[in-house]
Amino acid sequence: MSNEIKGIELVWLSQTDLTNMNSGEGGTNLVDVKKYAKNSIEYPYVSGQAMRHYLRDSVRRSLSDGQFMCVPNDKGENCGEQTRCLNCDLFGYMLPKKGEGAGVRVSPVKVSTAMGLFPLEDNSTVDFLTRKKRKEEGEKAKGDIVNVELGVNLYKCGVSIDVQRVGFIEEFNEDTKVLSHISFVDDTKKKQRINMVLNGIKYLTDYSKQSRLLTDFTPDIILASSQRIYSHRLQKAFELDKNGNLNIERFKAIVSDLKEYSHLYFGVLPGVLDNENDVVEAAKATGLEVIKPNQVIDRVLLA
Repeated sequence: MSNEIKGIELVWLSQTDLTNMNSGEGGTNLVDVKKYAKNSIEYPYVSGQAMRHYLRDSVRRSLSDGQFMCVPNDKGENCGEQTRCLNCDLFGYMLPKKGEGAGVRVSPVKVSTAMGLFPLEDNSTVDFLTRKKRKEEGEKAKGDIVNVELGVNLYKCGVSIDVQRVGFIEEFNEDTKVLSHISFVDDTKKKQRINMVLNGIKYLTDYSKQSRLLTDFTPDIILASSQRIYSHRLQKAFELDKNGNLNIERFKAIVSDLKEYSHLYFGVLPGVLDNENDVVEAAKATGLEVIKPNQVIDRVLLA
């Protein structure tokens, strides 16, 4: 693998239909949306933990014969065998060891919280569902009515892959005080593992509550980079105002910064942004080719 690429980073916007992909701490009869506040206005979000879970499940769907990806136990612990387990290599783990603290692998795949960009109050409703209870012979049917908070929104999401750390560990020798860098997969398998994560973004499907909501959370507008320097700078490229317009000057400034050490790719699905034409023109003015979102992910796949 080329030593030139230190990181692969993506930030995208995804427009959802009416949905609740990550519940908050509502009462017993309320399934609410997780919320954050900005300037005293509430917006929905999907936690980073939930986003990691959705991405892991998407990667798991693409497993082929001979590949192994553990399932965490009832304590949420992974197997810790990163040399053979894609889950532990790509997404890391922390395993308590009695009397020794914990065995830790920092995840090479970083996943952001998905931030809703439009106020929840203006874009939500409450629906209800019934939960039937099993009835004993001679009893009347029983059930609960549960209120579910649903919203339509535009979410900003991000993923960053520390390319060097996939299939790679550091070992510190206490006696010699030397830090050794050890690769435990060859370049072909390393590329394959990274590409499985990237393709997982392209086919994200396994969100919560989807048996009755059927949401698509894949990228509608996306900026991706293959970087010679590992950074998270790309995550600041998309900033929207209250009218749904992308901040053109911010976008151009971040693209200009990243071009110094990155190959950049930009994709747009029509009809998402109010100032879509201005965004497309700004992208072209910075030298970016405007392509489809899926084509962007194809461009950052490792050959």
